[in-house]
Amino acid sequence: MDATRWGMLEEMLDDLNIRPLVAVVPDNRDPTLQLDQPDPRFWEKVHAWIEKGWTIAMHGYQHVFHTVDRRRLVLPFYDRSEFAGLPYHDQAAKIRASWDLFRQQGIEPKVWIAPAHCFDRVTLQAIREETSIRIVSDGIARDQFYRFGFFWLPQQLWSLEAKRSGLWTVCLHPNSMSVSDIKDLKGSLASDKYRVRVVSAEFVICRQRRRSPADLAYATYFWQRSRLFSAVHRLRTLARA
Repeated sequence: MDATRWGMLEEMLDDLNIRPLVAVVPDNRDPTLQLDQPDPRFWEKVHAWIEKGWTIAMHGYQHVFHTVDRRRLVLPFYDRSEFAGLPYHDQAAKIRASWDLFRQQGIEPKVWIAPAHCFDRVTLQAIREETSIRIVSDGIARDQFYRFGFFWLPQQLWSLEAKRSGLWTVCLHPNSMSVSDIKDLKGSLASDKYRVRVVSAEFVICRQRRRSPADLAYATYFWQRSRLFSAVHRLRTLARA
């Protein structure tokens, strides 16, 4: 990871007493995530995050993707996945290897975050049988829900946006944030608009709640908008070519 950007973000979160949910890749082999020298004290940092009350999530295994048919996915964001489309024994082996690496460090993640948001129901089966994880940080809904034997903390935003009700997760990628991005984020989080709205994952009450009509309506809107944006992007790409 980019140590400078992560350090800035961590200092900012500490100043604001915000305890985030952090996606940890236990055996990173993705060149696009190798932006600095390997940190021999990385797992010490993870333990320090835990001591501060941060929630650690298992973010796959090695973050290496293969192409997959989106129709196989629980959430059809992209046509790539580290897990989806593979036979159960292959997915279970990856999950087991990832879980073992965490356990070797004395860490037991409570949450699953799939690389690129892309996984299938076989992935969930492997997680259930190979780990004690029962919470997924993903899904398109207006509030926490229960599905496929897991509690879901929906993840619908990639920047701050005030909402009147519900549970909303903002996905941030510090490696690609600029210094000004981090400063702007701090200013927003410190404002009256957002300061009292932020909650740590550990304080979310997980209920065996089915998705409501409002949740399903929002999901329909989300995916229709996503397909529209993708189509516009393809047209612009063709026009530039």
